[in-house]
Amino acid sequence: MRKTILWKDAFQAITHSLGRYIAIILLIGLGTFAFTGLKMAGPDMRATGADFFNKHNLADVTVSSNYGINSTDRMTIRNLPEVKQASFGYFQDVKNKHNNDTLRVFSKSGDLSSYELISGHFPKNRNEIALSYLLKKKYRIGQKIAFTKPGILKNKTFKIVGFVKASEFLDKNQIGQTNIGNGRLTGIAVTTPSAFASPVYQVSRVTFKNTQNLSPFSVTYRNRVYHDQDKLQTDLNKNRADKHQKYITMYKNQYRKKAAEQMLKRGISVDPAQIKVPKNKIKIAYPSYTISGREESQGYASYRADSERVEVLANVFPGFLFAVAAFVSLTTMMRFVEEERTNIGTLKALGYSNGAIAIKFLLYSTSAAILGVILGANFGYTSLPDLIIKAYLASSTLGTGYEINFAWGPLLISLLVALISTTVISIFTLHQTLREQPSALLLPKPPKNGSRILLEHWSWLWNHMSFSAKVTARNIFRYKSRMLMTIIGVAGCTGLLVMGFGIRDSLQGIGGIQYSDIQKNDIIALRSSNVTKKEQNKLDNLLKEKDIKQSDAIQYQQLTKHIASSDSTENVMLMVPKSNKNFKKSINLRERQSKKKLQLTNNGVIISEKLANILNAKKGSTITLTNSHGKNYRFKVSAICEMYLGHYIFMNQKEYRKTIGNYHVNAYLVTMRKRSLINKVSRQLVKTAAIETVVSNSSNKNLLGSFTGSLNEVIFILILISGMLAIVVIYNLTNINVAERIRELSTIKVLGFYDNETTMYIYRETIILSIIGIIVGFGFGWWLHHFIITSLPPDIAMFDPNMYPLNFVFSALIPAVITAALAIVVHHKIKSINMLDALSSID
Repeated sequence: MRKTILWKDAFQAITHSLGRYIAIILLIGLGTFAFTGLKMAGPDMRATGADFFNKHNLADVTVSSNYGINSTDRMTIRNLPEVKQASFGYFQDVKNKHNNDTLRVFSKSGDLSSYELISGHFPKNRNEIALSYLLKKKYRIGQKIAFTKPGILKNKTFKIVGFVKASEFLDKNQIGQTNIGNGRLTGIAVTTPSAFASPVYQVSRVTFKNTQNLSPFSVTYRNRVYHDQDKLQTDLNKNRADKHQKYITMYKNQYRKKAAEQMLKRGISVDPAQIKVPKNKIKIAYPSYTISGREESQGYASYRADSERVEVLANVFPGFLFAVAAFVSLTTMMRFVEEERTNIGTLKALGYSNGAIAIKFLLYSTSAAILGVILGANFGYTSLPDLIIKAYLASSTLGTGYEINFAWGPLLISLLVALISTTVISIFTLHQTLREQPSALLLPKPPKNGSRILLEHWSWLWNHMSFSAKVTARNIFRYKSRMLMTIIGVAGCTGLLVMGFGIRDSLQGIGGIQYSDIQKNDIIALRSSNVTKKEQNKLDNLLKEKDIKQSDAIQYQQLTKHIASSDSTENVMLMVPKSNKNFKKSINLRERQSKKKLQLTNNGVIISEKLANILNAKKGSTITLTNSHGKNYRFKVSAICEMYLGHYIFMNQKEYRKTIGNYHVNAYLVTMRKRSLINKVSRQLVKTAAIETVVSNSSNKNLLGSFTGSLNEVIFILILISGMLAIVVIYNLTNINVAERIRELSTIKVLGFYDNETTMYIYRETIILSIIGIIVGFGFGWWLHHFIITSLPPDIAMFDPNMYPLNFVFSALIPAVITAALAIVVHHKIKSINMLDALSSID
């Protein structure tokens, strides 16, 4: 038989049920959009970063020393077999003479960690300088800039000849700390090496041989760098003793020469070599080397963490979105096959084969699936990654030249899920129907046997229910598959909304909690290593001034811990107060859930919650941390405190002496009377010379904001997708409900029900099922939120895991408003029912 009529019938099936067809396309499209978009955003971000780093040949590690890098150090670095390339340069922190801007001026680094010229030209002589492009609004090309105390720079005044982008600084807001001005760098600058006068270099940039052609964000890359960095550290440490002795000899000779000159002025001639140098006159720090990998760069680490956070969402959110879409598509296709039951019987009676009859359903389901995937993927591969990457790059210097890539994996997975949800389900249902005889198919499907529902057994309740309530209760349980699909659909949408709003709540406000309720101090002032009595008196007087509300003397140092699971090295800040009583006014040590105050005891330490999580530590556990010289210390955990950014360990003096050694004050926690005084007081503290540098909590608060700000925009997109899904799901299921019961609705209209009563007769079920779905969604969303909020933050931070009442209000309100709005659509549809046609049809 000719199949032209079958193809015509197949296309008519689409046009005659266009609303349902479009609903399936939108359901599949939304799932594909979220899945492909979130799956590609992370790789796109990493590809963009990798290209930028390769373009500028970014160093794997940078090496610095408190005594500079001399010729022996240079030879050690170059001779290490693992080193592929090494360059050496200068830098100096300076302060603008005419404002409070502090700049770190580097010598041009050649092709290793190179600079990108944004405008103007690179410096060509010792009198020219190029500034960071982030300072373009404050300075202009051709302008002269003058510095106070230029240090190893030969000139005080330079001519600005260009603006550049530094490949080593990825974060627009966090440039770094300094020991001048208010303790924070305003920006960076670059000039020629000839502009510096120093017998030693200040920094070395190094790349390793075995990191070539590796993704800079991969675990393999981090492992290799960690291994090579450790070898380089070991070799450089061998130079420390000789370097220390060299400087002791140099300072002794300087002392002898000066003493001999003073004695000569008194008329006594003496050979400088005969002068004995008192031990207390030569106090110099032991040489140390600091090797920093890319992970130690704040912008680099946060950028990698951002790309990985998107991956966490990509592995969870689209899966549940697809599940909801698949369930609703399944119901829709099953209903479609049931509607075509009579037509199937007719075609079978006319002699058409099962394969020929299946053309309509294959065309309908497969075309809807493919169109949905095409629509979703079209925006998923472009628009969603574009929105996400833009949000994250807003605080990065990488700029707008990001990459949008294509990968087959997410597309093929989306297509497979779509075809299973539509084509496979419709063929399976069709197969069950085709097994029946044509004579049975031409007759209406016999209704299911009536049965009593559970409520009818509770006569005390059933007898007091109205007629409408009884009908609604029976109809809900009569259509069990639709009941489950409605509950699952609404629960899925509500759960995703609870998750989205919950993540938003977890991000908002933690900066205020961290830096108002917990860390009440405004700055940490780090004491210089050699402080004279006059400088200390000046500092003590400043700390007593009226601008300062509170100051606490502490021992402050950085310990480290290598985390095997993530192959990263975490910095842990150790604080030991001089006075436990005063310390409580600066740092509020408390448990997160109970808000119980914690005390520093003589038997153990208090650690921050995120550190406890990544070390799997609890009260009574023992943890091991390493100092800057590679020495390990073991600590017993006595309590775990609330903290959202950074890793901290707190102990009293007695515990410090027992586990580490002699106690001495090397920092101060300073709290201002007004936040507006932070910059002023910071400058005054550094000016005393007793303070080496100042770390402001406001910069840490900005860092926490960079973790959360860009993510907020991503969460808003996910909430929007969840809302769109709720519209499609509720509309589609309601549409199916009306279509299935068209004769029933016509009958009650004939019996005299008003339009409003008819609408509520059927829509009351949707309202009840939506309420149940919302309640189920609350529990599902709670679990989903907990899972993501513990997986989402980077290792250095944690988000607030609590859920707040307004979250549930908004998450319930959106599907409730959609349900109410669609009631108007359903009402108009029921009003337009032709009762005569409906009652004469075979259903």
